[in-house]
Amino acid sequence: MKYCKKCGVLYTTDVCPKCGVIAPEPSDEPAKADPKTVRKQWLILLIAIPAAILLIMGVVYLFKTIH
Repeated sequence: MKYCKKCGVLYTTDVCPKCGVIAPEPSDEPAKADPKTVRKQWLILLIAIPAAILLIMGVVYLFKTIH
């Protein structure tokens, strides 16, 4: 089933029965990402994953010292 973003109707035909909007064809080719954005996202991951691990280890350490 397709969902019309304009009027919010679910339909199975090629055209929305309520507003008559034709659904766009999905493209097979993925969109190219901006290299600066990709580099920024990788740097965030490289910082965030170790930080999350350290945060979890810190919480576990606090629970061990309290108990």
